[in-house]
Amino acid sequence: MNSTSIQAATRALLLLIGQMLAPQSGRAEEPAKNIDPKALEIIQRASTYLAAVPQFSVSAEIWEDFVQEDGRKLQFTKIVDVKLRRPSWVQLDVRTSVPKRSFFYNGKSVTMLDQKTGFYGKAEAPGTIDETILAMEKKFGIDFPIDDLLVSKPFGNGAAMATAAQYYGVEPVNGITCHHLAFQNEGIDWQAWVEAGPVPVIRKVVITDKLEKSAPQFTAILTAWDFVTPLPDFVFSFDPPAGSIKVEMIKVDEPEEAGSVTK
Repeated sequence: MNSTSIQAATRALLLLIGQMLAPQSGRAEEPAKNIDPKALEIIQRASTYLAAVPQFSVSAEIWEDFVQEDGRKLQFTKIVDVKLRRPSWVQLDVRTSVPKRSFFYNGKSVTMLDQKTGFYGKAEAPGTIDETILAMEKKFGIDFPIDDLLVSKPFGNGAAMATAAQYYGVEPVNGITCHHLAFQNEGIDWQAWVEAGPVPVIRKVVITDKLEKSAPQFTAILTAWDFVTPLPDFVFSFDPPAGSIKVEMIKVDEPEEAGSVTK
C-alpha cells in the first residue's frame, strides 16, 4: 500500500458527494439507510463550525499503517502543524523527529520545501484553497496533508455518502470529552470524535481502508486548536533558507529528474 491510498479513498468519497446530493430524476428508490440522526447532526455541526471560522491553527499527530510485501503491517507516525486563513492562505509543516517538508500557499503560488535536501519548488496556484488542493494534485501529484480540514466544506459532508452511521456516546480524547461517531461507506469505514460543548472541533479521526485485504488504518489526533492567535501575511510567505536550492516542480506526466520536487 502506498502512503496516500487511504487519503485517495477519502478524496474519492468527497468527489462523489456532489453527485449524490444533486437532484436526479428517474432514479429507482434506494433502500433506507441505517443512519443515526444524532451522528449526522454532530458531524455536520463540526463541519459547519470549522467552515465558518476565518482562521485556525492545529497540530495533527498522524499514525498510518503500511503493509509490507510479506503481509505485515507496520505503523509510522508524523506530525502536521497547520496554519490556515480563509480563503487563500495555508502553511503546513510535516515532521517526525526532525523536520521533513513545508508547504506555503499565499493565494498566488504554492511553495514546497524539502527540509532534508534543501530543495524547494514553486508553482503558480489558483486563488482559493479548494482550487489549489485540486490543482496541485492534478498537475504535480502533490497531496496536502489532512486536506479534509483545509477545504471550505471540511470533511465534505462525507456522512451524506454513508450507508450506515452510529452514535456511541461520549468518550475522552486526551482528557477532553467527545462524542464518538462511526460511519460506514462503500470503500471505507471511518470514525470521528467531536468535542462536546460549544466548540465542536474534531479531536480524533480513524479511517479504515476496506478496499485493502489487510484493512490498513489512518489515525489522526488533533490538538492545540487555536482560533484566536493572529496569522499575518508573513506566516504564509516563503523565505528561502540559507543554502536552499530552487528546482523545477515536475508535472505528473513528465519524467522525474534528480533535484526535482514532487511529493
